Amino acid sequence: MSRAGSIALAAVAVLLVAGVAGYLKLSSDIDTLRESQRQLTEELAGMRKSPIVDLAGVPWRGGRDAIVTLLEYSDYACPFCIKHFQQTLPQLEEQYIRPGRIRYAFRDNPIDQLHPQAIRAHEAARCAGDQDRYWEMHGRLFTGPGTHGDDALIAHAQAVGLALPDFQTCLNAGRYTTDIRRTSAEASSLGANGTPAFFLGLRDPATDQVRLMRAITGAQPFEVFAQAIEAMLKQAQ
Repeated sequence: MSRAGSIALAAVAVLLVAGVAGYLKLSSDIDTLRESQRQLTEELAGMRKSPIVDLAGVPWRGGRDAIVTLLEYSDYACPFCIKHFQQTLPQLEEQYIRPGRIRYAFRDNPIDQLHPQAIRAHEAARCAGDQDRYWEMHGRLFTGPGTHGDDALIAHAQAVGLALPDFQTCLNAGRYTTDIRRTSAEASSLGANGTPAFFLGLRDPATDQVRLMRAITGAQPFEVFAQAIEAMLKQAQ
């Protein structure tokens, strides 16, 4: 065989190997999505009573008139929550939240057994909310375990322009500890045994109560959220 023929055969072999690798990756991605869908179907079957959550006074982003609402129960120090915040939430922001197609609300669920400092981060976000800086503080708090000491929280408060004396008074008084514990208990009552946990529901514009219809567990790919949200948007029409 000529040298040119050998080179051509080698090139074909490389292309075949690349094609097989691409097929295997695609097959793996499809299997992941199917498993996510299976989990979602099981969770939906378990939510027969369609529980209602009251979001009056809860910080939210998205459409003022949006009916479809996405609730996230999360822990600032949870690695999987951090993964969702960094990888999936930006896509949700771009496709659904910023365009106003849905509302998004964050609910506190610090896991003390795993991340004993995390509750201080959740308290810090609530205290920042007293100065209309909730979301600014929120966006700085998804960091690993052991990074939510008081010095770090004060540095975050300075960075977002909070009045430090008021912030420190709120934080030291534990002003929101009881409410955060209540929200964690609420998450458990809904079957959220880990973080992050998400629920999709339909909001009553008159009361801001949300009837939960769908559950998504864990840091799932964007496609899993998009599928569930699109189905809920159709249901809301």
